[in-house]
Amino acid sequence: MGHWVYEFSGCPDSGDFQQIADDEELGEVVLRERPGGLGIVDGFVRESVDDMMMVARFRWVTSGDPSTVAPAVLQASGLPLTLGGGLVGVSRACWPGVLWVC
Repeated sequence: MGHWVYEFSGCPDSGDFQQIADDEELGEVVLRERPGGLGIVDGFVRESVDDMMMVARFRWVTSGDPSTVAPAVLQASGLPLTLGGGLVGVSRACWPGVLWVC
């Protein structure tokens, strides 16, 4: 088992960047807290996966308060917005400042 490379693109405030993770299962969307961003998150939707190269590409959807970014990103991904009154599958990822919503 290797490491996945996550490529993020399109965010006007942070530019394009990559992150390496040990995840076995890829998320559909990523919410990333901005470093020093005072609670602001950037929301990304998975665009493509290269299983051979172990690269997952995500595109930026929106930024702002997590309470508004999460629903917008989930809607853009086609995932259900809620399950039993809460966000679907929110968990910390392999590096600080990132929330996965699967």
